[in-house]
Amino acid sequence: MSHTDADKHNKKDKFENIISAVLIIILISLTVAMMGEVNKIQGNARVVNYAGIIRGATQREMKLEIAGQGNDDLIEYLDDIFSGLMHGGGKYELTKLDDEVYNERLNTLNAYWDELKDEIKKVREVGYENTDIISMSEEYFNLADQTVGAAEDYSQECAMKISRIEKIMTVVMVLIVIMLIKQSVDEIMLMKNNKELAKKAYIDLHTGLPNKSRCEELLMNRKSLTETTSVVIFDLNGLKEVNDTLGHIAGDTLIMNFASIIRTAIPEKYFVGRYGGDEFIAILENADEDTTKEVLKAVKENADNYNKFSKQLHLEYAYGYAVSSSYSESNLKILLEKADKNMYKCKAEMKGENAVR
Repeated sequence: MSHTDADKHNKKDKFENIISAVLIIILISLTVAMMGEVNKIQGNARVVNYAGIIRGATQREMKLEIAGQGNDDLIEYLDDIFSGLMHGGGKYELTKLDDEVYNERLNTLNAYWDELKDEIKKVREVGYENTDIISMSEEYFNLADQTVGAAEDYSQECAMKISRIEKIMTVVMVLIVIMLIKQSVDEIMLMKNNKELAKKAYIDLHTGLPNKSRCEELLMNRKSLTETTSVVIFDLNGLKEVNDTLGHIAGDTLIMNFASIIRTAIPEKYFVGRYGGDEFIAILENADEDTTKEVLKAVKENADNYNKFSKQLHLEYAYGYAVSSSYSESNLKILLEKADKNMYKCKAEMKGENAVR
């Protein structure tokens, strides 16, 4: 990832984090608002209930008064309800609704209740036939009915508000889930890209084999080997001459061909890497000397087949190997050093044979 791409990625992450934070703040605010509205609904239900009580209980009181059985306790009960509805709290812990229409009608009803109580006194003094108690009772009932209706309307508005908040909360939660999913996918993709980059950092682009850094990382393990392990080092001969006579493209081709030969000949379970310009190593775990020789034989056969059909680029290589079972204590680094010495012996022997020729 380039520096510019990294900056863009960081800005994108920062922007998405801000959006997520804003959505969470909105969700928290909506939750608080929802709790407030729910509390209102609960209070509203009690108000509607008690508003209905003063509508019905007053009619009962009127009938008792007409029958000459006035009930002062009932009147006091209605006064307590009115006080709670008008001011909030009170004996019945009622809520004062924050609605203009309802409060206007409640005030009108309360004022008419005071008039009705005055009329009740007259009934007790002169009898109901000589008062307007019946017509006033009917008017009071209509006013009470309007007050109850206003309370119900306000309660319905609160319920609709809760419904709107729920819908908005649903949208916000969906957006938060989408953002979380997107961030999770981005994290997965970032991890995947990082793995790819890490993999590329250990790959020799020319041959496709693990590069020197990867080879050295493995060889730096100084832990003593518990299983029989073999390390083989290959050195491609005559690369400089090829570069000088046929050019670097021919030299690069020779390197690629040799890398393909050893990777094809050596089983996939064994590590094969490019250790230097013309040097390659193989780490054969759980491989004794006989197995190592079989691997080297397969490499030779592949190289011989290549030379048989290649008319321009003849391939020669020296090799050396070391097997852990040949030493009392060994690790990969020690085996590499032993294999390297054996490889130079092989190279010297090949030079001697060429000199005799």
